[in-house]
Amino acid sequence: MKIDPTTANALNDLLRELASEIDLHYDDAVFHAIGPTIDVMKRAAKLVTDAGYTAPDSYHHIVQRFERNAPSNT
Repeated sequence: MKIDPTTANALNDLLRELASEIDLHYDDAVFHAIGPTIDVMKRAAKLVTDAGYTAPDSYHHIVQRFERNAPSNT
């Protein structure tokens, strides 16, 4: 899928802000509760990366943190 730079930037801004908020407000022990949110973020990041852009570092950080702390069945 091709997306224009404005759309890619907007998606990346949303990913960055959401990841930052999750990082600030969620303890590792409750990460199991945000599985659906992480799934949506992964879909948005896939759109960005499939179009040739790079997802923000904060997104990668929060996904790694989620994968370390959430049960594997989420």
